[in-house]
This record gives sequence, C-alpha cells and structure tokens, in this order.
Amino acid sequence: MTEIKICGLMRRADVLAAKEADHLGFVVATGTRRSLDLPRAKDLMSSAGRPTVAVTTATDPAVVIRLVNGLRPDAVQLSGPVGRESFLRVCSEAGCDVWAVVHIGRGIPPLDHEMLSLADRVVLDTASPQGGGTGERHDLDISAGLVRELGPRTGLAGGLTPENVAAAVAKVRPYMVDVSSGVETDGTKDAGKMARFIDEVRACR
Repeated sequence: MTEIKICGLMRRADVLAAKEADHLGFVVATGTRRSLDLPRAKDLMSSAGRPTVAVTTATDPAVVIRLVNGLRPDAVQLSGPVGRESFLRVCSEAGCDVWAVVHIGRGIPPLDHEMLSLADRVVLDTASPQGGGTGERHDLDISAGLVRELGPRTGLAGGLTPENVAAAVAKVRPYMVDVSSGVETDGTKDAGKMARFIDEVRACR
C-alpha cells in the first residue's frame, strides 16, 4: 500500500483533518509561508497522533540537530542542498529517521548514491528555490526511473492533487506520496481535498 504524507500543516484543524495519512509534515526553518516557529511546530506535533516529519531547508547540520532536539520528530526531511558530510553528521546525531530529497528539474539529476543509501527515505520533488511546496509537477518518467534505481523506500512529491495522484502512483510506483499545495484552497489546507486525496491513494492497487 502506498503511504501518504501530508505536509505544510499549520493549524490544529489541519492536523485533525490529516490524521488518516501515514505521516504528518511540519515545515520549520525555511522562511516560506508555511514555515512555523519552533513553539508552534512543537505544539502541533504533540497533538498529531501520527508519525511526524520536520521539514527544513537548513543545510548547517548544527542547526538541523538543534531543530530535532527541540521538536523530537519521528523524522527530519532535509529539503535544502545538503552536502555529503553534513548529511552524514545529521544521520549520526539526529536520533530520528532522516529523509533526503532529490530535486528534479529539466533532466535526470546527479545522484550521490552513497549519501542516499544512508537515508531512511528519499523523496523525489520538483526543483525550486524554496525547496518544495510549489505545486509544480516534473517529468514522471524521470521519477519512475529513479524509483526503480533507488528502490522501494522512495517517495514522490511535486504537483500532486486528488485529481492526478492515482495516475501518478500507477506510473511511478512510489513507496509514498507527499502532498502540500495540492490539498489547499487559497493557500489554506482544505479538509475535503485531504480526504479525497487519501481516498484516491488508498484505492490504488
């Protein structure tokens, strides 16, 4: 069964509406509109009742470790351009799962297989200056090839919606799908869209 992560949760109502997902994502230390300060993120995570993922574009491992120590998420997703040494340090010191992100632009991106092999999950997302959450799609043929190359722990993000997620799952066969803007209306999480997204994914075979 394809797992589901709903990301960019900002309100307690969002958390409640997303509870049928497998992972709940909270954006911290990114400077984007969905970014939460640490007290707010910690408060929402404490009420999640599901595995939590702290999503950050921070690239300094010391900053990431401080975030993890303050929030105690089940996983931290490194959405920024993290170098190998920094990634290795986070993996060794975080005390939680570490998710890597591969950013897909116009072609097949270069891969650091050694680094990615240490990640607990790898998320394929559309390349963007803000690190994700843009609602922009990328070439799913590239993603399908990368899932075959990287293996069954690979997730898919980037422009997914209730209307297109079933076709994306059928084509790419990811371990997980990751959605943020695709379940929003006017920049706010939409409980109806979240429910439809979850239903569409659960119906996939």
